[in-house]
Amino acid sequence: MAAALASRKIDEANVLVEKLNELQGVEGVNKLKKRIRAEINFLKKALRKGSDLKEEHIMCSNLGQLGALYDAVSQASQVVGVLQNFSSQHLEKIVVDVVAENGKQWIKVILRCPKALHLLYIMGGRKGVKPLDEVAEDFLIMAEHHPVFYAVPQVVFWFFSGVSESLASNLEGLGICVRGTRIPDDELGIPDFTVNDSESDCENFSDDIEDMTVNGSECNEVAGDDVLTSQDINSRTTSCTCEPKLHSCEVHSEGRCQNEFEYSAHGKTSVVECNTNVSSSSADLESSDLCCTVMEKKDIRKLNLDVTAIIAYVSATTNGGANFTFADKVLTEQAMWERQNPVKKTLDQYFQGCELMVCQEAVDHFSDIINTIGGPAEKKRSQEFLARVTVVPGQDIYENQVKIGGKVRKLSRIIFGTSQALKAITVTSNRGFVRSVEQQGIKPVVLYHEPRALTEMKESSATPIQAS
Repeated sequence: MAAALASRKIDEANVLVEKLNELQGVEGVNKLKKRIRAEINFLKKALRKGSDLKEEHIMCSNLGQLGALYDAVSQASQVVGVLQNFSSQHLEKIVVDVVAENGKQWIKVILRCPKALHLLYIMGGRKGVKPLDEVAEDFLIMAEHHPVFYAVPQVVFWFFSGVSESLASNLEGLGICVRGTRIPDDELGIPDFTVNDSESDCENFSDDIEDMTVNGSECNEVAGDDVLTSQDINSRTTSCTCEPKLHSCEVHSEGRCQNEFEYSAHGKTSVVECNTNVSSSSADLESSDLCCTVMEKKDIRKLNLDVTAIIAYVSATTNGGANFTFADKVLTEQAMWERQNPVKKTLDQYFQGCELMVCQEAVDHFSDIINTIGGPAEKKRSQEFLARVTVVPGQDIYENQVKIGGKVRKLSRIIFGTSQALKAITVTSNRGFVRSVEQQGIKPVVLYHEPRALTEMKESSATPIQAS
């Protein structure tokens, strides 16, 4: 009987691994596969040691938890990560099972018995195992340290086996979004501790706590080449009171992205509109930066423009002057990219419905550039565009954190510092600065555009290209 159950679990787990292959672009999927394969190896070794194998060993496999995690992934919206580690100074690291809504939602998947969870809650923990209300506080504090577009991610506790009404209410009072079936406390078979308990009640309560499964969502990995011993098998037996089920929901594909813009937050870059034709010739655009996720336009309220964004917006190249072969190879490449991907269209999509600002230092630097090498039409567009934006004082808030040198210049530090101070998103093509400050612990929130130069004064020496 135990061998047949183990074989069935192995087959279900292999199917689950195949389903995970459909989750393209979700960070941490390989980690989830590794954990499932570790459980498969554990069960295979248990089968080889058939005399030691019991049904309770199989029921206490972590495959149930990992299957529930897959269910959550398949049902959540815009998932970008699974089993993601988050840490911050002076805070204990936490693992978020599912990162959804493009980072704006953290989901903890919980399959444990509702009775065990309720007992831990009313006892305030047991033998170093935190009750869920304390776990919830850790998640909420960590979420505050990892905002997405300056908004704190929503924390969701998803109970796949149900949750007691009082625990659910407590979690909601803390600010947790609770999903799962709610079970009245009096249906859990737990003594009423609002009255004097009999001695036998207290003994039963203690026994219940010892017997319930209180393990977290982290699986107990067994290396594939390890030899399974009786001790290995017995270590998995934690007196499970219910069999975790290996879930197998189908992946609900969210389809391709619809918008056409790219952003970077917390060191991860995402391009929205997967089929945007980005030239592989661009030296500033690395293929490793491109992954498909969606950022809703409503997330953007204030944009702070880098000098690169203003130049790109007023350049002759982006305003009908892309059909040239210039003497300068870089300008010729940019014109080619512009014919393939008009940057002004991208920038207009960014700007729509947003408050536009530029720090004074950026305006001063741009003015020096446009007055030196800009053409008459470029200068006119510059005046018209700057009349649309709000000029704000620059704030060098990273002065004591970011060192000048290499790709990091003081002007860029001020521009990005101003964005952070005003909770605005920086529109830029300066990927070098972003990568450099990320190595120094700063995670800018950025909307990227392709670079463009001022080219009007170069057109007289350029060769026109017949428009197709």
